[in-house]
Amino acid sequence: MALGSKSNSLGSSSGGAPNVNILARPGAAGNVHEPAANTAAVVTLAGVGAQRHNVTAVFWSYDAIPTAGSLTITDAGATVLKVDIPNEGVGFLPFKPPLQSTAVNTDMVATLAGGGAGISGIVSLHAWTEA
Repeated sequence: MALGSKSNSLGSSSGGAPNVNILARPGAAGNVHEPAANTAAVVTLAGVGAQRHNVTAVFWSYDAIPTAGSLTITDAGATVLKVDIPNEGVGFLPFKPPLQSTAVNTDMVATLAGGGAGISGIVSLHAWTEA
């Protein structure tokens, strides 16, 4: 497949580098959510058989000061990151090494809480899956 298509495979199953399936990239429709005002922005990386998710960064923004802003990332339903976001504007958290799912074939979900009446938020993940 050509780079930039929905799914790109890198590596080889015959030794060497592991197979990497790039399913979620910055700007891809599946890993960015910009809902209506006062609605949680949610990005779900659906479980992939025999593969784990790797998140290298999460980006978010609110267009005004949120009333109870927060960001949560869950792995197979368990909270692995939760931070309060008290201010408007853009923010991001890089993960090095990547935040990796604890088991194969599990969902990872990033949720930016609804910001309050008339306040909009956006959440985006930079991530990939690999065996």
